Amino acid sequence: MALSADLRRRVVDAYQRGDDSIPAVAARFAVSVSSLNRWLRRKRETGSIEREPRTGGNPRRVTPDGETRLRAWLDEDPSVPQHELASRLADAGETVVSQQTVGRTLARMALTHKKSPSEPSSGSGLTS
Repeated sequence: MALSADLRRRVVDAYQRGDDSIPAVAARFAVSVSSLNRWLRRKRETGSIEREPRTGGNPRRVTPDGETRLRAWLDEDPSVPQHELASRLADAGETVVSQQTVGRTLARMALTHKKSPSEPSSGSGLTS
């Protein structure tokens, strides 16, 4: 759980005023000793106790060029299955990706991808 910047500031200020030892200050504010140590180290190294921004995780596997290709292929034929799109990307020199990655990419691009039915519907409903 992330603690507020205000609480971090009050805890670090209390320790820096010399109120008590690190374990005592941590106990008084109900924070862990390791958190207080981390905040003090960050204050020494950067001059601030603010949290560092979160980084974005793994880079996208389908490049912007690959997204352009996907859009063009689906404009041409919207019934192309995702495994076929993945294969076409690989053949075009893109990174090899799974059909699930293609599906996530299409969802992120807000493209609906529906296969056309193999046979027309019979028109009769379920009977009991």
